[in-house]
Amino acid sequence: MAVGLAIASQAASAARGEIDPVGTWSCVVWGHPEFGDERMLFNFGASGVARLARIENDAVPAWSGSIPWIREARQMRFNDPRTGRQYTADLRRDNLGGSWRTLTTTGGWWCAVSDVEAVPETTEQRAAALPPVLPLVTATPRYPIAAIRQAKQGRVVTCFLVDATGGIVAPEIIELSDEVFREPILVALRRSRYEAREADPALRPSCRSYTFSLDKLAQHEIDAEFAEFE
Repeated sequence: MAVGLAIASQAASAARGEIDPVGTWSCVVWGHPEFGDERMLFNFGASGVARLARIENDAVPAWSGSIPWIREARQMRFNDPRTGRQYTADLRRDNLGGSWRTLTTTGGWWCAVSDVEAVPETTEQRAAALPPVLPLVTATPRYPIAAIRQAKQGRVVTCFLVDATGGIVAPEIIELSDEVFREPILVALRRSRYEAREADPALRPSCRSYTFSLDKLAQHEIDAEFAEFE
């Protein structure tokens, strides 16, 4: 029922050209230098109250205390007192997600609609509520020849959903240092796959970051890139 209400609410917002965050979402939160990617549940109530819960083996199995979330001008924001993170999202995206920051760190978050209403208490229940998505084939993006010629380096962060067959759905570029790196990333995502989840038909969120560094390119790789265009 919860996921049905969330989808109906989102459909109404879609007519306005924005996502309605009301409902429960399974999310991946990335950017913490020690924790790495975190699996979390976010619940946004229609009354403007949000609840958060980590879904990890060592996490306390309960929602956080109620905190306010605000939507205005197609943006949403809320704070997590536990971590000091300030979350923001652009509701004009195709999926719910955005960035977070503290005084010293920045990162991002990406979500898929969830039908979980209570934070699961056991390890097995947590794994079922928000199972990790496991890479099966990870394609490496090609370093663009134009970037090599101009000695450009950069970083790209992309987030997407993974379906039950392991396919990547609705990828979005979250961070892009230079437009020249966009197409190689999208091509690599089309060639990548995750492990199938037969017992889990829901879409699951995931993110990847890529660094384009000339220092990591061997000379023979650079020569090969140039030779292809001669």
